[in-house]
Amino acid sequence: MKAEVETNLAVGGRFKEMYHYLQSKALVHRQKDLANLIGATEGNVSRMLKGDPRYTTSSMISRICMASNLPFSEDYLLRGEGTLLKDGTQDEAPKKPQRASNEVETNTSGSRIILRLPIIPIEAKAGTGKGFLYDRDSSQDPDDIYDEFDSMEVFLEREVSDRYKLFRVKGDSMTDGTLSSICAGDVLLCREVFPEDWKLGLTNNRYPNVVIVIEEEGILIKQLIKHSKKNETISLHSLNSAYKDLSIDLKKVRAFYYVERLIDRHLAQW
Repeated sequence: MKAEVETNLAVGGRFKEMYHYLQSKALVHRQKDLANLIGATEGNVSRMLKGDPRYTTSSMISRICMASNLPFSEDYLLRGEGTLLKDGTQDEAPKKPQRASNEVETNTSGSRIILRLPIIPIEAKAGTGKGFLYDRDSSQDPDDIYDEFDSMEVFLEREVSDRYKLFRVKGDSMTDGTLSSICAGDVLLCREVFPEDWKLGLTNNRYPNVVIVIEEEGILIKQLIKHSKKNETISLHSLNSAYKDLSIDLKKVRAFYYVERLIDRHLAQW
């Protein structure tokens, strides 16, 4: 039986800081891109960002510096001394703070912020979203999950930015041939409503379309037409008449989002 390798979270955090800096310079987008850049495997990059001492090495830093043409500081990455970039270059390329992969701050303006969010596919498949949309696994590094998805920058209010997710539509249940259609490939900005607020009422005329996550069915996008507080059920409608209306017990719903706006229209549908 192999002994478990003890990771150094502080070192891993500084390597993540370097990774996010590379993202800010558009040199990499996902962990897969960093792996390709330095000729490593995604698994090794993931272990490096977790602080695995087998991969947080001088040799690894040199490979990243050579591949990116950026002077990252070994003293800082391995020992926390100095700044992310070597002396004399920090003003030219300022150090970026460590952030979760789904919340990379790229620009701010007053109370608003630009975040890079992962684009999660809407999939009617049991268990979809488990570990990151519900039953979150604290031992799972968010980078390992979100780096599998494409991402996009969105402009949000800072104080509620943690409530938002991007979803990419799959299927045709919300397509009826009109401009109200939500088509396969469209990217939607959705705001989460936390379970403690559901009892206040979920029907919202301004945001009639919703994304819900049900453990047994996966992620669904529908139009919310009724919320029975007494029975604790919601009634859902598809714009496509080929799909039947649904009545869902809220006890089965693991996450609930209002569709606030269309971020990217898949033009192939028109």
